[in-house]
Amino acid sequence: MVTVRASVELLRKIPLFSSLSDSELQRVIDSPANGIVDFKPLQKIIEENEAGDCMYIVLEGAMDVRIKAVGGREITIATLKAGEFFGEQALLPGTSGRRNATVRALQSSRLFKISKTDAALGMAAADDFSALTDSDDASSVDRVRMMIRSVRLFRSLSGRDLERVGDWTEVILFEAGEIILREAEAGDYMYVVLDGSVEVFIMDDDGKIVVLSELTRGHYFGEQALLPDSTGKRNANVRANEKATLVRVAKRYFQLIVTHDNKLMLALKAVGDAQKRKIVNAIGQSTEW
Repeated sequence: MVTVRASVELLRKIPLFSSLSDSELQRVIDSPANGIVDFKPLQKIIEENEAGDCMYIVLEGAMDVRIKAVGGREITIATLKAGEFFGEQALLPGTSGRRNATVRALQSSRLFKISKTDAALGMAAADDFSALTDSDDASSVDRVRMMIRSVRLFRSLSGRDLERVGDWTEVILFEAGEIILREAEAGDYMYVVLDGSVEVFIMDDDGKIVVLSELTRGHYFGEQALLPDSTGKRNANVRANEKATLVRVAKRYFQLIVTHDNKLMLALKAVGDAQKRKIVNAIGQSTEW
């Protein structure tokens, strides 16, 4: 069994903490609110939709990451091993604060648990980093690399892919109210929110706007139309709620990622099925209004 020690070097590899100094990282390690926790085989660590109050780094063992698919069935979307982390998405500002997947131990495992308060130290440092690269240097490759590394969709990328992130991504700016995607149009790109927020909406049969969700930093959208077996058409509209900075990934590169990761492909299809049900339900409720 591979053993990883909770250390300054380990935390620095986590995107959320990469901007902290050595002394700040050591304080996270030494904080009484944090520490090593053990889990037995098949023991559940976090559950989808529950409120998140901490994140974890895997020191020993392996984790099974699952999401609910059609009919409530759970499917595995990832297996995490020593040195990898999870649970941070629910702690990010602007999110629902809810877990987006269920994680359980596949074998006897040891994790380093980090409280929401201490995770916020990394978020604050990341915000400072964003401020330095925001206005005049919005296309900073380092900043894009940091965001891409934090999005689970791109976790399987190699170090070489991350080093070349500037070759396959593009930073796009949208003003408040500007339409980014239009329903039924052909999809050529997917997007990750780097700054600001966007609103996903559809039009009901009476022409009224039905808002489906609001997406903030770290969330992605537009991927469903790029899946190999999809219609290739957008299933909703997306517009900027405020001035928004997005990372754009071309269809060709996105498909290279998913076609080499069958679990990811199944997970994205399950997400697509859930989105379709949400759209149908939203239109039905709008009609009742």
